[in-house]
Amino acid sequence: MTLSRIELDGVGSPSALAARIHELDPHLPLDFSIEDLCRRLDIEDIEDKPVTSFAAMLLMHQDRAWGSIVVAEGTSPRRRRFSIGHELGHFLMSTHRPHEGLQFACSHANLRAENTREANRARKMEAEANRFAARLLMPPTRIRANLSSRQPDLSEVARLANEFGVSKAAMARSYIDAHRETLALIVARNGRIEQAYRPDDFPWIDPRIGGPVPDNSIADGHRLLPGQTTAMEECDPEVWLGSSAARKVEILSEQVLAQTDGWAMILLHAEIGEAV
Repeated sequence: MTLSRIELDGVGSPSALAARIHELDPHLPLDFSIEDLCRRLDIEDIEDKPVTSFAAMLLMHQDRAWGSIVVAEGTSPRRRRFSIGHELGHFLMSTHRPHEGLQFACSHANLRAENTREANRARKMEAEANRFAARLLMPPTRIRANLSSRQPDLSEVARLANEFGVSKAAMARSYIDAHRETLALIVARNGRIEQAYRPDDFPWIDPRIGGPVPDNSIADGHRLLPGQTTAMEECDPEVWLGSSAARKVEILSEQVLAQTDGWAMILLHAEIGEAV
């Protein structure tokens, strides 16, 4: 079977659509050219332009016969790749229709949207485009097939990000989704929590966005240089979890990866006790 938009017609969810592309072309390398793939799926051109009003944009013919993608000039190669995948998702999903006109102009916030059950239609489409891009660039089966250890480890995230040609932040989320263990991700800068990614099976995380990383956490006051990681160490579950959630966790472990400009990624691993 040949990869073409005809073979993708009628595929419903973002994840199923990405899986279908890999089914039609099972020999795509881990860091395949997103530009080449777009051309095969009727994206006529991809341009980098000095824009500030959006991070990436999709322009479409009125009947979706073709599309064109614009990415903000200066976007790092790995983030650019995800941005293009996001716009390709808008193009391929026939239910995605701009609020007005024939274009999607997506902000940096749009490229971080995660909730595909969002009631707001516009935000839901952005989350779906992100889900598509993540599953296209980082299929869970291929992540699991390329793990060198079954134990959760941010060093694995960094290695996989290089092999798949994506950012560490994007890989960290896909790694958590693909991994068999119960994991969550915290992103902090200068000791304050900026983002949190907690799948449904992970207990409720108590510290809030904008607040400091908790006292007595491994992340609190770490002295790592950029690129260095701590070991995965056990911590008191109540450091990160509310008291009710902590009672359900037998062991909570924490690991920190330091990044540049004060950023850090924090991986949490929960071992859940058996329900009584």
